[in-house]
Amino acid sequence: MRSAARSFLVIAAAAVAASAVAQVPAASPRQGMAAAETPVDVPGYIATVTINAIARDLRPTGATAPEAQAMLGSLKAPTAIVSRFYLAQELSRQEIVSTDFTLPAGTVVLHRAGDKAYVIADPPTKTYAIMDAETLLSALEGGAGIVNNQYAATIQHTDDRRTIAGLPARKSIVTVNYVTSMPLENDRILVQQKNAIEVWHTAGLSSAAAMDHFFFKFQRDKTGEVRRAMAQEIGFPLDVKMVVTQEGTGPRAGTAQPGSLHATVSDLKKEAKLDAALFRIPPAGYRRVDRLPFFGAARPAAR
Repeated sequence: MRSAARSFLVIAAAAVAASAVAQVPAASPRQGMAAAETPVDVPGYIATVTINAIARDLRPTGATAPEAQAMLGSLKAPTAIVSRFYLAQELSRQEIVSTDFTLPAGTVVLHRAGDKAYVIADPPTKTYAIMDAETLLSALEGGAGIVNNQYAATIQHTDDRRTIAGLPARKSIVTVNYVTSMPLENDRILVQQKNAIEVWHTAGLSSAAAMDHFFFKFQRDKTGEVRRAMAQEIGFPLDVKMVVTQEGTGPRAGTAQPGSLHATVSDLKKEAKLDAALFRIPPAGYRRVDRLPFFGAARPAAR
């Protein structure tokens, strides 16, 4: 399971998706996120999401940050991550419900759609750290130096229908292809990647922040191709099964890779007004640190 959440978290996510966590002392979600940003009360949704990993065998590399190595090394048990999400159009708050994940129950993940980083808050100590999406993706995909490009997304709608969390849902198949360039000794190698995504989605609901969580893996698409295709064709995701494979030949070709996950919304409620305090970045009264307590002693962040 838990390897799935890294992609979602984010984070999951992991993270998400979920959701391995690597704090980056100098990073800030949008250069100004260290300063308080308080939105007004907004309409939105409260959702309960369960994430299971499809590929559980994830081994951190020597190039991975220490905190990410600690996280990835613990993501092997075949269990599920359950999170509660408060979702507005551009803002999200994720609260960890599971009690057997590296991020303790009650940990809060805050995000603004389009930002490349997430704020991880620890209520018991009133501290928060910043998780950079690029660092997390490097940990998920095998270490530093990974470059993805040539993204192409195709979407095929089906006539399959079902009810999920009390809402009508339609199944669509999304295929995302891209090329990964990775360092190998003094050279680089190119690997063709394929992501096959079965997504059940519903019309009439919308949250860009939710799409960032469900499709965190495509944060590296600098062209915005995947984001545009999803925004135009896919409604609010209620059930997402993503299988990541390598094309071509070799021992890993055709097999599910880390980042493969199955995320399901079990409960979704529409709210006319969500308290602005839920989305405050950073949370009121919290102190920024380089490392949260569950990764060792917290230290004040470098200024």
